[in-house]
Amino acid sequence: MNGKPYQKSISIRSHNKTLALILEILLLSGAGMIAILLHARLRTPLNIPGHHGIEFMAILMLARIRSRLKFAASISSVGIGLLLLFPVFGFKDPMMGFNYMLPGIILDLGYNAFTCERKSFIYIGIISGLAYVSIPLSRLLIHLSTGYPYGTFIKYGTWGPLLSFFIFGMIGGVSGFLIYHGTRKIKNFNIN
Repeated sequence: MNGKPYQKSISIRSHNKTLALILEILLLSGAGMIAILLHARLRTPLNIPGHHGIEFMAILMLARIRSRLKFAASISSVGIGLLLLFPVFGFKDPMMGFNYMLPGIILDLGYNAFTCERKSFIYIGIISGLAYVSIPLSRLLIHLSTGYPYGTFIKYGTWGPLLSFFIFGMIGGVSGFLIYHGTRKIKNFNIN
């Protein structure tokens, strides 16, 4: 013992925190990729716009609640955008990556806005619905500014997609919220 601090433990702790942060970012990006892969591969012929919002927003909400990072859903959205750079999923919309990155960003903004309402599934439902309705809103703005035709608006009008995207996004966000809290209660029940 020469009185000098033991530097190796400080370095190891710092290294472990950096590794944990990198792994968390990769997992969050992977959650976004899974959300868009499910959207691409689950071709259910419901003919209701926005019905993929259930699994999409459930995954984003689980990522948002589970993570300690302030912008976890936005990081998941980056995973969505990165995956949509590859044109192998059969999507024809050139703005698909941008449109599907918006819900994560808006979800983070709503989730981080108030701390006390985070535990309310009503608040979670509202911010999830608003986050997912950003997809048809951005499509509507693109349609109005560029004239790019979106079949959803031609088939269902303007209000139909907005309402259905909000409802399905709300159901998905609340589902993710309930899954997270349900699994925590089961885990705590098994420990006690």
